[in-house]
Amino acid sequence: MRLADLQAAYRGYLLSGDSAPLSPAIIADAFDGAERLAIYRNNFLIGLGEALKANFPVTLQLVGPDFFEQAARHFVLANPPQRPCLFEYGAAFPDFLRDLPQLNPLPYVAEMARFEFARIAAYNAPAEQYVSADMLGGLAPEQLEALPIRRARHAHIVRVNWPVLALWKAHQNSEPDFSGIDMNAQPHALLVCRPDRTLVVQELDTPTAQFLSAADEQTLLGGAAAQCGAGSEAVLSRTIALALDLRLLAWPA
Repeated sequence: MRLADLQAAYRGYLLSGDSAPLSPAIIADAFDGAERLAIYRNNFLIGLGEALKANFPVTLQLVGPDFFEQAARHFVLANPPQRPCLFEYGAAFPDFLRDLPQLNPLPYVAEMARFEFARIAAYNAPAEQYVSADMLGGLAPEQLEALPIRRARHAHIVRVNWPVLALWKAHQNSEPDFSGIDMNAQPHALLVCRPDRTLVVQELDTPTAQFLSAADEQTLLGGAAAQCGAGSEAVLSRTIALALDLRLLAWPA
């Protein structure tokens, strides 16, 4: 068996559990080929399940370990890692949870998972050249309007309907207190970013969320500013100040 074929067969076995194509290539000792393979497959599933637990700790608490482990196993088999960094694993897990019928009564679970993964992505984002107040200070108004910008890779906008941030904060205590949390649906946006070495999370008002969303891809500063609404210089000034303070804008590559 060629190395490429062996690797493909091994990958197929990890995901399907069918050891027939691979067993003949395994040297038996105290265990036969299928038994030895089963050990590796079990470690594969457990290892990735533990990675998901580490990446989604509050989501785990919300659904309980038994449900989480079963969901994680199904997710791993349907969505094996595409990259070697396990801290990146689970980007599709929030959507996977959203589509589970068992979680229909708990819609905030998938939103919590999305929020938790945004924290991971923000913390591990690469450094960039950020737009600063000094850079903007010497530009004329027409130059500011035409300035190309993009939201920094560490800045994530998480749109939620449920009190995800309040639930997350409650679960940072060994005995969470939910008594003051309003569980009624209220659509809002959360900013998750890492301007320095510390994560920052805060709720965004609508104009700021619209401005930052407009800069998700390369755009012009004037176009993003227009999303704050016409005739509201105070709102725009506050939004730009926040973006500069938290280094939310980067120069397009």
